[in-house]
Amino acid sequence: MEVLEFLLDDGQIFTTITLVVLIMLLIGNIITDKLKKYEDIDVNAAVTLMDEKDLIILDVREKKERSAGHIANDIHIPMSQVKNKLDALDNKKKVLVYCRSGARAAHIAGLLTRHEFEQVYNLKGGMNAWKKANQPIKS
Repeated sequence: MEVLEFLLDDGQIFTTITLVVLIMLLIGNIITDKLKKYEDIDVNAAVTLMDEKDLIILDVREKKERSAGHIANDIHIPMSQVKNKLDALDNKKKVLVYCRSGARAAHIAGLLTRHEFEQVYNLKGGMNAWKKANQPIKS
């Protein structure tokens, strides 16, 4: 009862609201992570995945970003165009999606899984992680 009185005290209401919001955000992140149907993988796992022949490597960066280099044997479809070009991709193949940092790729990985792509991977850290790991970059 003392804890409840403390939390509802006028001087503590901001702290209480902040605590409730943080708890809700934590629960939301846990639920979102459990519901996503794609897998975030690091550079080492991506390299291993690239040994498979039925893999689509999808670069969703903008054209100007791509001029700084890209992963060999990839397909370039800017994020804004992916939804319109889903038919050009084989949903039976594994798809590794990457962008600069992994955020846009995660969005597209979710889009692909909602459109019946079953084996979708997001390169965690994107091209930044790829470069940091000193992996080959095609110009």
